[in-house]
Formats: sequence, structure tokens, C-alpha cells
Amino acid sequence: MVKQQHITHAQELRLQAVHCKQHNQSWSASKIGKHIGCNRMFVSRWLTRHQQTGDINDKPRSGRPQIADAAAENYILMAAQLPECTSAADIAAKTQQALGLKLSGSTVTRLLKRKGLQHLTAKVVPMLTVKQKLARVKFAKAALRRERCSWRRVMITDSKYFRLHAMGKPAGRWCTPATREVVARPKHSVAAHVYMGVAFHGATSLKFVTGTHKQVSKYTDPKSKRPYRGLAQQEYTDVLHDHFIPEGNKLFKNAGQWADKWQMQQDNAPAHKTPINMAYIAANVPGGHFLAWPPNSPDLSPIENLWSWMDIKLHKLDKCKNIEELKERLEQVRQSIPPTLLHNMFDGMKARMERVIELNGDYIGK
Repeated sequence: MVKQQHITHAQELRLQAVHCKQHNQSWSASKIGKHIGCNRMFVSRWLTRHQQTGDINDKPRSGRPQIADAAAENYILMAAQLPECTSAADIAAKTQQALGLKLSGSTVTRLLKRKGLQHLTAKVVPMLTVKQKLARVKFAKAALRRERCSWRRVMITDSKYFRLHAMGKPAGRWCTPATREVVARPKHSVAAHVYMGVAFHGATSLKFVTGTHKQVSKYTDPKSKRPYRGLAQQEYTDVLHDHFIPEGNKLFKNAGQWADKWQMQQDNAPAHKTPINMAYIAANVPGGHFLAWPPNSPDLSPIENLWSWMDIKLHKLDKCKNIEELKERLEQVRQSIPPTLLHNMFDGMKARMERVIELNGDYIGK
């Protein structure tokens, strides 16, 4: 096998492929590729080259030689981790200062992409207090103490605003300034405020509540003498009575499991945890309320993943013209939720609980 003092990452992978084949003659190119993290075609090409020539080096090229050698590549990868190097131009300047090697920002960008790196902004996560972290660990331990299939008999409820117009940053496109796409966007987008319950066996239909465009609360705030602008405690009682509890009973009855024992899990929104609504759940849900949800913990709820899935599916459809079309499309997306997605969500709750305990209550991601 060829040995070199300074080898590139690609050459190192070629060596690994040849080494695997020499010590495991029965291994296929696909199995070797999975073992070293490459595709089958890469492995097959270099094994054939080695068998024919005994060499794994690149053939002489007619184009401009590569500027950065292995040592420079390693330095660029190291510089990319430095807090002061936030752009390719910063890394190029740092490399020139340290090694005397002049590189363009484009060269650095191509090299970093070849190594599998992406230029990503920092992920923003909830700032958790010590008290909140302790509450998260306590919740996770309590959930794990329940019987093995406890999450399969739980219906998790939540709400979300879906907007008629996407309010995030538009996706980038390769184009010229003359062909750059222009996206018109209103200052305040029309929204639908929707509630849904999900369980291992399926999801409830959608319930649109106050906060949806042109949907005014039928309950009046005694202080302002005006209809509530958000979901009031009385309206949430209606959601429980008319929607969550009857549909939850039907969902578990049709599944043939937990019909007389299913439980409900909700978050800590003010309207949810009023004494009246908590007592209503205890009296009308067969298994009552599952556990008190820890504050500031959306990452522990699998329904957040489902909302994201629905949002992506929604914006892949034709654009909605009005709020009624938005409602129809949302129900269409809800009906297309794959059962396997729900199964994985609920069977993955044990791993979520174990992870939050392992991190001492810190944020675990979604």
C-alpha cells in the first residue's frame, strides 16, 4: 500500500478503501463505502485503479495546480473554528498571515464545502433558568417511571399560528441582478390560529379559534368590556368539551386500545391551566391529565416536529388566496400525516426523556 507523508482527505479515504479490501476480501464496494463514509462509486473507482496500477494518486492534470496543500487545508479547517473568522475572507486573511499563502474567499469556500462544512448562523434556543432545568429533569424522571407504553395512551394537544404569507427569509436562488426574484409581502400577514391533538394512533381534526383572521371571540373581557383578543379560558373549555375530549374518545376507541385509560397532555398556556379547565380534564378525560408540563420546554414535545412538518408541506402546495383556502389546505395537510411519523414521535419520547436527564435539564433540540 502506498504511504505518503502529506496526504489530502481524499487520498486518505482512498487508502482506507484499499486497506479495507485487503483485510476483508469478501466486502463489497457498498459495504466498504458505508464503513469509511463514502459512496459506492468512489470505492469502486479507486479499488479498480489500485488493482490496475498499484497507485491511488491523482493523475497529472492540465489545469492550474491546487494552491492549498494538506497542511494549508488543515490550517483553514482550524481557522474556520475561530470566533474571529466568521467569513471566507476572514479565513483567507488569517491563512495568508500565518502561512504566507494568498487565497481568495471563493477558494476557501470551495475547500470548506468539500469538507462537508456549511456557513450557518447560530441556532437560537430557549434560555433556561436553573429552576426550569430542574423542572425538566423532574418531568422526565416522572415520565420514565410510568409503565413502558404510557406515551402510547397519551394525546398531546397544542396550538399554532399558520400564516397566509410566509414571513421568513425567502429562499436563495442563483441568478443575475436583472433576474432576481421579487417577493411581495404584507406588513401583517393573515393567520389561522389552530388547535390539534395527536396520539400514537392518529390526530384529531383541526379546531380554529380566536386569533384566526376575522374570528372574534364570543366571550367578553370584564375589564375592557370587549371581546377577548386571544383564547380565553371559557373558549378553551369549549375546545375541550366540543373537540378534544369527544375526538380523543373516538380516536382511542377506534384504535381498540386505552379507550378507558387515555390521558391528555397540554402545555402551560394561561387558558389551559386554569383550575376550571384542569378540573374539567380530570372529570372528563378517562385517565385525566398526564403530567404537569415543564415551562419553556417546546423541545420536549413531539407535536412541535409535527407542526414544522405541516408548515413545510403547506408551503409546497399552491399559494392560498384567502383565509378559507388556508383552512382547507391545512386540513388537507393534516389528513396526509403518515401513521409512521406519529409512531416514531411517540415511541421516541423515551429517548427524549433520557436525553434531557443526561443533559441535566438543558435544551435537547427538536
